[in-house]
Amino acid sequence: MLRGLKLAHFGGLVIFLGSILTFIVISALIEGASLENIAFGRKIISTGTNVLTLPGMWVLAITGVWMGYTRYGLKQRFVQLKLLLITLVLINAYLFIVPAVTSATEIAVRSLAQGQLLPEYKAAYMQESIFGAVNVLLTIAAAVVGVWKVGAKSTTNG
Repeated sequence: MLRGLKLAHFGGLVIFLGSILTFIVISALIEGASLENIAFGRKIISTGTNVLTLPGMWVLAITGVWMGYTRYGLKQRFVQLKLLLITLVLINAYLFIVPAVTSATEIAVRSLAQGQLLPEYKAAYMQESIFGAVNVLLTIAAAVVGVWKVGAKSTTNG
């Protein structure tokens, strides 16, 4: 069962981070592009966030907590720290990133309909970028904590 969890965990990581890297590339390509391309790129990012990034994040979170709990229990400091980091990733995603992604896409579509990029687009895009970067850093921190068992209690005497 542990091997299955590890495989699912790795799959979640690939989907989560892979989709984010793809969205970074799309964002770079649509910067300064036509309104049609901006709106199209934003639709890809919004759809991908909902069908790839968020499910990948949940697979990563659930399998990570499950493996940590079954192997070490909740008393190990590194498991508690990893649980805290994963909780922060989830909160950040749903409170800040998802609303910003949705807003940026809606503004891009409205901009296309009005024939000019609306000024509020930049603020939504920046919120998405900043909080997205925070989530990537939190995810990397959770990986470091889990792999190196940062804060683990020693099982040896002396």
